[in-house]
Amino acid sequence: MRQFLTLSFFILLISCKSEVSTYIPFVEGYWEIVNVSKDQKKVKDYKMSGSVDYFKVNADLSGYRKKVTPRFDGTFEISKHVSEFTLSIKDNHLWIIYTNNIVTYREEIIRANNSSLILSNSDGFIYTYKPYEPLIFE
Repeated sequence: MRQFLTLSFFILLISCKSEVSTYIPFVEGYWEIVNVSKDQKKVKDYKMSGSVDYFKVNADLSGYRKKVTPRFDGTFEISKHVSEFTLSIKDNHLWIIYTNNIVTYREEIIRANNSSLILSNSDGFIYTYKPYEPLIFE
């Protein structure tokens, strides 16, 4: 009986472990920032943001990130600045690796699903996003 319980515990432990590759399909899309925190304390809450981050992910895990500004007619004003990146999995961590000119930096994707995107940078800031929902005026 004890062996059965031990085996059951390990199966449960393994099945509960999150596989970060499952986050990849959720990264692409329009994301609106909700808050920024550091050391488990909120640094800033965003009631409403004037811009939205758009992530595009290609089949080869390359992609880009752009700032877009929603317009009242449902379209976006798109910035000219593009941050190109590559997604990379290492030691069960999913990384966004940006390369701009000669500077390379990375953010870890802590979670990505249909309701949130959480990124952490090397300075310890955690950025929480929600899917962008357009304002509808009738």
